[in-house]
Amino acid sequence: GPAPRSGDPAADAARAFADLLGDAGVATRSAPASGKAVKESRTVATHWSKPLSALVERALTNSDNDIAEALIRQTALKAGEPASFAGSRRATTAELKRLGMPLTGARLADGSGLDRADKVSAGLLARLLALAADRDHPELRPVLTGLPVAGFSGTLGDRYTATSPATGLIRAKTGTLTGVNSLAGTAVDAQGRLLAFAFLASGTTSPAEAEATLDTLATTLTQGTG
Repeated sequence: GPAPRSGDPAADAARAFADLLGDAGVATRSAPASGKAVKESRTVATHWSKPLSALVERALTNSDNDIAEALIRQTALKAGEPASFAGSRRATTAELKRLGMPLTGARLADGSGLDRADKVSAGLLARLLALAADRDHPELRPVLTGLPVAGFSGTLGDRYTATSPATGLIRAKTGTLTGVNSLAGTAVDAQGRLLAFAFLASGTTSPAEAEATLDTLATTLTQGTG
């Protein structure tokens, strides 16, 4: 989301801690600087981030590119790869292959999808969404629970309307670059079935018209009974 960002979180945290020490009457000898802790050092406090599931949900709901990049680098580190674009690509591609995803033509240049070299198919996105709903993969459930709800939350909060027949029935992640618009997620049809879908459009000249068309396609899924 639009939250303020830090160019150097570690340094900012150190300076804030030094300021708090000063406010408490504890004098510090010098300004904070990077370095390794000496052997005699003791841990005085530990702070953990939100759970991985919550970070995935926030990244999807708010289309948070920074979190997406951090997540793909954590994936790389977990796989023993360097936390780089190349390492992240290798680690994520290998995991998708392990899950049996169709990777023909796919290329993951980054974690946010902002790189023009990124290539994924609608089939890959739809299959991944379906897998996230599989009872045998509860660890993937945040992929679904983090999706914006049509007319209610995140990047779909101002799309669809209160009178749209699909409001509340669609949960989907938006994708937007100049000339590229996409929508991938789930829809509940007239029979109460949960459907996975992915619509990708390139060469678009009007973002508003492209989004409206994608919304109409998703809405059609909620009306079908076949």
